[in-house]
Amino acid sequence: MANIVENKYYLKTVHEEIDLFDRKLAHLLNFESFDNEADRAAATRKLTLKRDALVLTAKRLAGDGIEFNQNDLPRSFRPKDAPVVEAEVVAETAPKSAEPFVPAGANRSARRQNSPYAGTSLDWQSSVQHYMQKKAKA
Repeated sequence: MANIVENKYYLKTVHEEIDLFDRKLAHLLNFESFDNEADRAAATRKLTLKRDALVLTAKRLAGDGIEFNQNDLPRSFRPKDAPVVEAEVVAETAPKSAEPFVPAGANRSARRQNSPYAGTSLDWQSSVQHYMQKKAKA
C-alpha cells in the first residue's frame, strides 16, 4: 500500500477532486435522467458523501498549515466576489516559445494549437524543442 505524503501537491490534488465532484453533482442534478426521485437522491447522496470526505481532508490539511494557491481552490470554496483567473488568460500571459518540434508525418495543424500546459513544467513541447536546439549545436 502506498504512503500518502501530505504536502501542498496532495492538497492541490484534493482540491481538484473536490472540483470534479462539484461538476459531477451539477451534471447529475441538471442533466441525468432517473426513473424516480429516490434513485436521484441515492446517486446524489453517494457523490455528496465522497465529496464531503475530500472536503474534510482539504480543511484538515489547510488547518495544519499546508500552503496552497488561492487559484487552486475549488469553485465552491471561493468567495462569490473573488475574481477568477481563467486558464486562457494564464496561457496568454505565458511566454511564447518558437514553433514546437513536430515529428515527420505528424499532423502539423494539430500540433500548432495552444497547449493547456504552455508555460508550465508539464509543457513537453518546449523541452523537446530545447533538446533539439541543444542537439543541433553539438
